Amino acid sequence: MDNFEYEKPGRMFFGRGQLAALAEQIAKFSPSKRILLTYGERHLKASGVYDQIVGLLRAAGIGFEELPGVHSNPRVNLVRDGIALCREQELDFVLGVGGGSTSDTAKAVAAGVKLKGPIWGAYEDFHTRIPESEKRCVVREALPFGVVMTKAGTGSDFDCTSVMSNWDTHEKLMVIAPALFPKFTVCDPELTFTLPADQTAYGTADMMTHVFEQYFSHTSDSPAQDRIKEGLLKTMIECGPVAIAEPTNYAARANLLYCASWACSQLAQVGVVNDWASHLIEHELSAATDVNHGLGMAIVYPGWMRHVIEAGPEKFAQYGERVWGISRAGRNDLEVGHEAIDRTQAFWSSMGIATTLAEAGVEADVLPRAARQAVRFGLIGAYRPLNEANVLEILHSVAGAPVEAGELAAV
Repeated sequence: MDNFEYEKPGRMFFGRGQLAALAEQIAKFSPSKRILLTYGERHLKASGVYDQIVGLLRAAGIGFEELPGVHSNPRVNLVRDGIALCREQELDFVLGVGGGSTSDTAKAVAAGVKLKGPIWGAYEDFHTRIPESEKRCVVREALPFGVVMTKAGTGSDFDCTSVMSNWDTHEKLMVIAPALFPKFTVCDPELTFTLPADQTAYGTADMMTHVFEQYFSHTSDSPAQDRIKEGLLKTMIECGPVAIAEPTNYAARANLLYCASWACSQLAQVGVVNDWASHLIEHELSAATDVNHGLGMAIVYPGWMRHVIEAGPEKFAQYGERVWGISRAGRNDLEVGHEAIDRTQAFWSSMGIATTLAEAGVEADVLPRAARQAVRFGLIGAYRPLNEANVLEILHSVAGAPVEAGELAAV
């Protein structure tokens, strides 16, 4: 196990009826009682959660300006609008209500209000491999903000990461900074009851890949971390299909919501070297095509697994044995590991998730640029560091459509 430092500020209000804590928590951080309320495109109002939120705010005398229209791949243009609104109206708190995209948007707006430079500059600079002292836009502070989660998936409510898309340049980048921890999070499983089946499936796949990015590591002597993650994965595999078949099953929804928070918490990541190459690859696909992130991850990740397994087949075999209960039956690590990969992909498929990029509507002609963009800041990944040719090979392996001859040779 590697050395680490850990700190998690903020409070989580988890369970049925916890939305009642919302107004009191906002009042602790908003002296003016004038806030920005940001949310998605359709689901919040259709589900009735919007009316609940607005009722609580009005009853507490909390004024708000609205920033609706958060996209599933959140856009920096909307963030710029939110920053301007906060400054013009002198709002002192940001409340995001929705899934991970809304949480990421709330974080970006909160940071942007305090940032001296352009908000997109902070996302660019975070990826630039130069000393922090030479960077133009570093996130060091943010307006206080909180989030109410209506979807289990990204775990953005419990981390200090914000992922944002620039649709003008077709880029998708992230910022990680301690200032981006929410002051509080409300996680009421009942608020996820009306989530469509496909969004439940994509969210389950997304949170599983978050665990995978931390689990497939060459760090030795980390049995506690491994078994925590294996337990999370087994719970997701158990509860995902139940939540799809029985949308109002409280236990299934509650466990998924809790697992999502754990899957992106720093406590789950510390002590081992993480990978995250697959996320960087998928970010380029969704930046180019707007494919749903969880869907993209469910397609890309098996390709990554098959590409890197020989760099450490023993960890894949451990995953197969402990999570899927696969019997060795005289087989070696590589053989057991490949069965585990097949089981993972079959599980996602059983929830109605596409297994190829073509099925998801991603054309093969975007793959070379996605591969090139994924490594524009350098090699990615730790289990097996990847270059442009490696990334393109992974993408072609999950393309599900004919690939023009010579594309790999051209890299």
